[in-house]
Amino acid sequence: MKTVVIGGVAILAVFLLVLLFIPLGIEPLTEVYFENHTTLPAYLFLDKPYNFSFTIHNLEYQEMRYYYTIDAFDENGTFVKNLDKGAIPLHNNESRTTHESFVMDKHFGREDIVVNVTKDLSLETPTFKKKLWWPDPNYPMNIDIHFWAEEITGPTITITNNTA
Repeated sequence: MKTVVIGGVAILAVFLLVLLFIPLGIEPLTEVYFENHTTLPAYLFLDKPYNFSFTIHNLEYQEMRYYYTIDAFDENGTFVKNLDKGAIPLHNNESRTTHESFVMDKHFGREDIVVNVTKDLSLETPTFKKKLWWPDPNYPMNIDIHFWAEEITGPTITITNNTA
């Protein structure tokens, strides 16, 4: 009987020791969103400046570097042009808002303006990942947000020669 109790206590101790190495409730994520999405430019004139802002919020439990690109695509998903790109380093639970300004200089009809954010995990390894941690197969390394913009064309005047 004494052996069974000692064995039970040993199993319980091993179980509790293993529990110490399992991170509980940790779900790393990154938020990317437009600031004041109701004011995003939906209709654009050529050669006129437009702006918008987006925010990256680091909730990854580690210091991160985010690379972003802002691209324009046509309705078929064909790349048209790069509007901007950059890198933003953020500590855990830190956020940064980026203000963007752009001008469309060629006729385009309708375009999808895409902000694509790529995570760089190489800056730091958080404590919970040193424990019994396995990577999530559904963990996104790229996050994108987008909005559609349509070109406003002014009236066109066509002059024809109607000489009879």
